[in-house]
Amino acid sequence: MSKGASVRVRQVWVRFYKSFNFDYELKAMPGTKPVPWQQVEGVWMPHVRIPIEPDITAVVGANESGKTHLLDAIRIALTGDGLRQRDFCRSSTLFSVEHGSRRFPEVGLTLELEVDEADAVDEQGISRRRNGDLLLLRPEPEVVAVVDRDDERVVLTNEQVAALQDLLPHPHELNTEIALPDSVSIAELANNGGGLAGRKKRSALLALFDSVTTAEDVTRSAPSVLALVNADQSTESAKRQQEQQLGIDLLVKIARIEESSFKELQSAIADEREGLVNGLIQEMNNSIARHLNVSRWWSQDPEFQLRVSPREHELVFTIRDRTGTDYSFTERSRGLRYFLSYYVQLLAHDRPAEKPEVLLMDEPDAYLSASGQQDLLRVLEHHARPDDEDREDQVVYVTHSPFLINRNAGHRVRVVDKGSRDEGTRHVKDATRNHYEPLRTSLGAFVAETAFIGGDNLFVEGIADQVLLAGMNMRLLRAGTAPSHCLDLNQVTIVPGGSNVPYMLYLARGRDQVRPACVVLVDGDSSGETARKQIRKGGAHGKPTVAEDLVVQVTEWSGTVSLEVTEGVVVREPEDLIPASVAVTAARGYARAFLGVDEESAKRLSEEDVTGGLQASDGSLWDAMEKAFESTFDTRISKAGFAKELLAFLGASEGDASRPPGVPALDKNFGLLIEHLADKLNLARDRESESRRDQRLDRIIDSFTGDYPSGCTRDRALTVLKRVDAAVDDTTAGDVVRAETARLRREFKLTSEPLKNVDDYSDFLERLGNVRHLERLQDQGVLSGTRRDR
Repeated sequence: MSKGASVRVRQVWVRFYKSFNFDYELKAMPGTKPVPWQQVEGVWMPHVRIPIEPDITAVVGANESGKTHLLDAIRIALTGDGLRQRDFCRSSTLFSVEHGSRRFPEVGLTLELEVDEADAVDEQGISRRRNGDLLLLRPEPEVVAVVDRDDERVVLTNEQVAALQDLLPHPHELNTEIALPDSVSIAELANNGGGLAGRKKRSALLALFDSVTTAEDVTRSAPSVLALVNADQSTESAKRQQEQQLGIDLLVKIARIEESSFKELQSAIADEREGLVNGLIQEMNNSIARHLNVSRWWSQDPEFQLRVSPREHELVFTIRDRTGTDYSFTERSRGLRYFLSYYVQLLAHDRPAEKPEVLLMDEPDAYLSASGQQDLLRVLEHHARPDDEDREDQVVYVTHSPFLINRNAGHRVRVVDKGSRDEGTRHVKDATRNHYEPLRTSLGAFVAETAFIGGDNLFVEGIADQVLLAGMNMRLLRAGTAPSHCLDLNQVTIVPGGSNVPYMLYLARGRDQVRPACVVLVDGDSSGETARKQIRKGGAHGKPTVAEDLVVQVTEWSGTVSLEVTEGVVVREPEDLIPASVAVTAARGYARAFLGVDEESAKRLSEEDVTGGLQASDGSLWDAMEKAFESTFDTRISKAGFAKELLAFLGASEGDASRPPGVPALDKNFGLLIEHLADKLNLARDRESESRRDQRLDRIIDSFTGDYPSGCTRDRALTVLKRVDAAVDDTTAGDVVRAETARLRREFKLTSEPLKNVDDYSDFLERLGNVRHLERLQDQGVLSGTRRDR
């Protein structure tokens, strides 16, 4: 399937389906005109409409808000299967049990067609709307209708339905309730039956044999033995069968291990040919590592490996971490098993080659930690747009978790909320832009007061700075700016601190061994300078909480880059980066939205009013704007509200071929600032990583030398070197450390005679202590190209 040649779901239409009744808000909106095709018995009952993104859509909402029902509606609309009268919305006035009055719910889709698909639809005589989109409706089982350019329903013929069905995306539901099994039957892998597969069955059989001592016992136990041997596999729970199949898919479909290999392994185990068993298992593990590549996605351990170990009748899944230790599934978190389950399901699933797919997931966060959810989010991003395939699919998932929300792409969030009485489920429009309460309720107690504890942080002075930077960052990413030039808001929290920035910075960094990477953005006015001085003095014991170069003052930064600002503006704060023409447009939007003035009245605020006041405001765009706004409307303007209206204006003009005047300069200015802040955060992150590594090495080495000051066995020395290797990162510095520990193992003969004491122990301790300094020596070029002299 080539990129672009596909049918995409743009919007879901739902009416009378389970918790969805109809769109009361649209019907109540003044000036809205009813359309004929949504009439029911002469009454206009508009569908609830949920927009779907071309790549990933995250649906959030409180319990019982209708999130899962939306996934069901998408599946029904795509396949036509599952539309039942029993699912008619019970809060609807049309719900009835009387003869002739029972109805079906209705679901539908707005489909975006590319040229080839549009031509195919037109050739079949299938009507489209005026804008070229296809609006498909399923009002009853086996009935498909479309809406034509005159807003009338047209029922399709069977031939038209069949042709249209061939073009629709394929829905695929990921099972979020099954986990990867602990083990898989070798007999089933070898396709040799498996009547005795399962340890419980074999244990029960052996227990029966243990009780057999006479011929009479054999006769008496025969029925029980036969019942166990011939037990139907279907007696296993459906969930266990699904888990077993998932394990088989991992080994056969993903790792590509041939069936004959399992047969050979089965024979080798039976014949006690241990060398062949080990050889086969090693190759199987190599195939798993090569094709699964799970370490790319599981960020909690970059050296993570999924392996198999042989038992008499099963292959047992084990996990090897960066220490080289193997664990069974039961010894690791349940979240890891479920993450692997989702990942294996996605890899094993055969996506249709000639049509796109819509992946549906219902609350995949249930078993995953915060880090695991972030890893899954990256997997879903790759699934929607694989970097190794020429295809683009859609993903729609339901979640309660803030960690499955991509904060770089707030436009993907869809909030559904249960209305009062008979209103049913509604779509909260622009939830990430204006309506915070439904979103907060949906995500639970993920509140701003604790958001900065932990990850990387960008401290800013005010909420308006937070809104501007987050919104412009999202805008730049959507426009195709390289992610490395933007902030990753899944990792970075923008924290508005006002006059409390120095103290909040101290709370984040001053009280723990593990400190988050932090950067501060302050204005170039007196308050910004005061904050910078307080940061210098306000850390523990009078030490700065962050280095001087991690405090970015807007005025100083602006002198190092080429900006496009309004003539007469002196850049001291982020608002000064906004061209006056764009700022006035946003201020007019604020007047309309907040003050309720009409379009003509809003235009009384002019660009000349603002630019004419720049000299009196000492070059401050915001001060000039504030004075002009108050003079025009007799009230002050809020910075945060202004920032929201600015982003709303930019969102409305997105995709406009001729962007409004000033918008290109705005994008350029904020792009330069955000790239600079991203670079500073990378610098802060690198420094913290170095510091944490050094602290880990110090603790390991100091603890060992304190415990064994005069001597130890080679086995204990070997153990501390393993801990050193595990403590360093996968970097050039880490490679230098690991190279030195390898020399220590070899030169002090630590891998032989483990119970013998280490020779030349004082030299070993000195060499071990020097390990912590190797990175600095490497950076100075002392170690480059030379072998360390003894």
